[in-house]
Amino acid sequence: MKNVLVVGAHGQTGRQVVAQLKENANFTPIAGVRSQSQVNKFTKQGVEARLVDVRQSVAQIKQSLNNIDAIVISIAGGWMIDLDGKVKLYQAAEQAGIKRVILVSAGAIQHFHDEKKLDWMSQWEEYSAAMYYADLFLLQSSLDYTIVRPENLTNEPKTGKVTIGDYLPHNYTSRANVAAIIIASLENDNTIRKAFDVEDGDTPISQAIREI
Repeated sequence: MKNVLVVGAHGQTGRQVVAQLKENANFTPIAGVRSQSQVNKFTKQGVEARLVDVRQSVAQIKQSLNNIDAIVISIAGGWMIDLDGKVKLYQAAEQAGIKRVILVSAGAIQHFHDEKKLDWMSQWEEYSAAMYYADLFLLQSSLDYTIVRPENLTNEPKTGKVTIGDYLPHNYTSRANVAAIIIASLENDNTIRKAFDVEDGDTPISQAIREI
C-alpha cells in the first residue's frame, strides 16, 4: 500500500479524502495537521497523523515527509498558506524525493489574468492571486502533479459522477466527489501533469478520469 499524506486533513475536504483513502485497499492515509489536538483526534480514529505546519521552513516540513509516497494538499488561509506554504511543500517534496503531488485548487483560478476571470476573484484579489501563483509554481515544477480545481464546494453526498473541463463557472462540486476524484487520480497515471476543473455532473468518475 502507498502512504498518502493529506496536508489539511482536518479541513472539510481533507477529512473526506482521509475517510475515502481509509476505505481503499491500495492506500494508507496519513493525516497532516497543525495541532497536537488534531493529531490526537485522528489517532483515536485509527489514522496515523503528523504535525505538518507549512508556516515552518522547508527543512522543517521535509522532516514530516518520511516514508511518504504521495502528498495531497488541501489547505487555505491567506497568502502565507496559499502561496508561501504550498510552495515550501513542493520544495520539501522535491528534496525528500516524493514525486506525486495532488493539489486541491479553485475552479477557474487559471483564468485570474484573462477575460474569464470570475467576480469573486476581484473581490478576493490577494487570495486569488496567491492561489493562481501556487498553481503556476506547481505547473512549472518537476513534480508529478495533478491539480484538481473544484467549483463551489458543498457538503452533499458523493454521487460518483462529475464533469471535467477547463472552465465550468457558477456550478457546484461536493467535497465527497472531490475526494473521489483525488483517489481516482492517485490510481491513474494519465492524470500526472494534468490540471482540470471539476463539478458534479453525469459522467462516472472512473470514465471522466480515463478521458482526461
